Order: sequence, then C-alpha cells, then structure tokens
Amino acid sequence: MTLDPLGALQAVARPAAAALRPPRLLLAGAGGALGRAAVEEALARGRYAEVGVLTVAPLQPGLRGLKAVPWTAGGALPPADVAIVVFDRGRDHYGRDEAWHLPEPEDLLALAGGLHAAGVHTLAVLCPVSPSLLPQALQQGLADLDEQAVAALGFERLLFVRPTQDAPRETLASWPERLARWMLSQLRYMIPQREQPVRAAAVVDFVFEVLQQWREAAPGTRVAGAPLLWAAAQAGGSEGVVREWLGDRRPG
Repeated sequence: MTLDPLGALQAVARPAAAALRPPRLLLAGAGGALGRAAVEEALARGRYAEVGVLTVAPLQPGLRGLKAVPWTAGGALPPADVAIVVFDRGRDHYGRDEAWHLPEPEDLLALAGGLHAAGVHTLAVLCPVSPSLLPQALQQGLADLDEQAVAALGFERLLFVRPTQDAPRETLASWPERLARWMLSQLRYMIPQREQPVRAAAVVDFVFEVLQQWREAAPGTRVAGAPLLWAAAQAGGSEGVVREWLGDRRPG
C-alpha cells in the first residue's frame, strides 16, 4: 500500500484546526432580562465564530455578529459547539421579545436532544433570577425536570445555573392563613445576602467565564447555586471564583 504523506499530514491537522477555531454559540430564550443579558455578553466577549439566537418570527437583529435562527419545535437545529438555554420571561416596551423562541420547562429534554444532535458538546441551562414571577415549574428552579435525562444525552460539559430556588406558592383560602404567610414572608429580609439572587448581568458574566475556562478544565456535569453566584458577583470578579470552582473536582 502506498502511503500519502500529504494526506496523512492533513488528517492530523484537521482536529488541531478544529480545536483552534472559535466555537459557534447557539442561544435559546433571548427574551427577558436574563436572556437579553446573555446575548449582550456573548457579543461583548467576542470569542465566538457566530452567535445564533432561536426565533419564532422573521427578525433583523441589527447587532453585528448576531444571527437570527428561525426554528420551530421538533425541527433540526443548525450546527453549533456551545449552547445556552435560558428560562426567563419578560416583555420589553417595543415588543422585540415576541420574536424570540422562549422555551418552556417541559421542552428542555427534547431541546437538549436536538442540540446534542447538532454537535453541541457544551450546554448551559440558566434558571430564572426571579422565579416568583414565573410559572410554578420555573419557580422551583426546574426541580421537577429530569435533569439526569439531559445529562444522559452525553454532553461533554453540562452546566445548570440556579440563581435562586423559591418554594412553589400555595393557594391559601382563610385570612388567618394569609396573615401567617405574610408574616413569614417578612423573614425573607433576614436571608443572608450570599443566599439572595444576584443581578442578571452578574449571572451571565459567571456563565460565560465558566464557558471560557471550562475548555481547559475537566469535563462533566456541574450545578451552580446562589452562594457560588453571589461570590462570583463580588468586587473581585468571577474569574478567580470560577478558576477555583472548576479546579475542584468534587461534585459541583
């Protein structure tokens, strides 16, 4: 058999070139404060070959580097390397959020499966910053979803971010029950600051810092809760907190 030296060199160079190519990012859930902050941070970082955002209607993004990706549930997703799924709600005054695809909690497993099939190796799932304003499934921080099923899909790196996790609200009929609930609610002001939710901008800064550093750290599945996000949001910045967290090989 005749060896082809040039072909052998090209075969070796292809994986190396793929590793050096900036990753392609795909984002689902650009509506709401958290989703908009994720789009802004992705573009500001400038570390992605392209930033695609799922939409449900024709849209001219008007931002350099941002690509609208029309998509209906069940359809094929475009090739991507990294994906972020944001569960958040909120409408701006200009109706722009109407065009974004806003995933529902029960869609996560199917959406994650489509992303994995599209070549995504790193997936971040962001729960809402203010779940008390959202449907019950989101209030619980996606606790009712089978996150292990998402992990079983085989992502190289999987991150669940829970800025806070409120208990579901109960319907109280009598006034003594309502009065007692109101009195207990005042105790929220006594919650330590490090256990309170942080701003949307701080959450996405943490997420993108993880995505950046994780390429050089051990793969796996991690869960980031409120105390970790609070620590990353302090004056020192998220870089050192993320480096220490990713360097810790114990479960996240």
